[in-house]
Amino acid sequence: MTGESSYQTAAPAPAQDNQDNDIFIAVMGPTGSGKTTFINTTTGSRLAVGHRLRSETKDVALATFDYRGHRIYLLDTPGFDDTHVSDTDILKRIANWLEYAHSKGKLLNGLLYLHRITDVRVGGMSGRNMRLFHKLCGKDAMNNVILCTTMWDKEEVATAELREKELLSEFWNSMVEEGATWARHDKTRESTFKILDHILGLPPIMLDIQVSLAEGKTLSETEAGKEINRELVALQEKYNKDLADIRQELEDARKDNDLKTQMLMEKEKQLLEAKLAARLQEQKRLADSMAEEIEKLKHEMANRPTGGCVVL
Repeated sequence: MTGESSYQTAAPAPAQDNQDNDIFIAVMGPTGSGKTTFINTTTGSRLAVGHRLRSETKDVALATFDYRGHRIYLLDTPGFDDTHVSDTDILKRIANWLEYAHSKGKLLNGLLYLHRITDVRVGGMSGRNMRLFHKLCGKDAMNNVILCTTMWDKEEVATAELREKELLSEFWNSMVEEGATWARHDKTRESTFKILDHILGLPPIMLDIQVSLAEGKTLSETEAGKEINRELVALQEKYNKDLADIRQELEDARKDNDLKTQMLMEKEKQLLEAKLAARLQEQKRLADSMAEEIEKLKHEMANRPTGGCVVL
């Protein structure tokens, strides 16, 4: 593929009425990939922007504006690498909103997945974000996905183009093969409007996670939930192994009457036990029913303030 995007600008659908012309777009991606900046520059909102490793987007925030006779709703979502919120809780928050919207007859028209072109390597947290995004959407929703690179102004063009080619051939290839398109966002209105015009030509779709929840599955039984659960199980196995090693070292220190080592090992043991307990709680929350949280969200939305931005 060559050029700045893999799609052609689609003509927007003709206006019907305000409700029929609502367009919902989820903006997703790792912390710091430019999600909130994209939304603020597009809508004129004032959502908090994080310039450090700490994530500013802990909940799903909704910003609205009018474009080509449509009411556009942009969902600012937390990344699956939040510094203070677990992946389980992030998935629950996103799933809660999607379930609430579905109950009101609203589905997403498009999903933007943002990725910094300045990232030298793709892996670790960035790779996990991609996998969870893919699982959350599912194959049937890929036609409504735009994989969007950001921060082109912070990198040499030749270097950025090489990274873009690597993304498409090694990391995004399966999503592109399933129908996802790709684009560059360079903070210009032109690049924003190209993306919006493309989405205006797309029908609303249900994501894989919405289909699964509608079938009565718990969050842990969805593909995205299974992915998180696999990681939780792997962490628990690691913590249990580390705990066994520490208990052995603690026992040896007691036999040698080594008080300093005993204190250090006891502290390490307590930290690992706390981490293990937290992962077990995550697994429980992943398997819990979402009905109560959905009802709470419905109440909050019914009493929300009017305006261009609401945090859910």
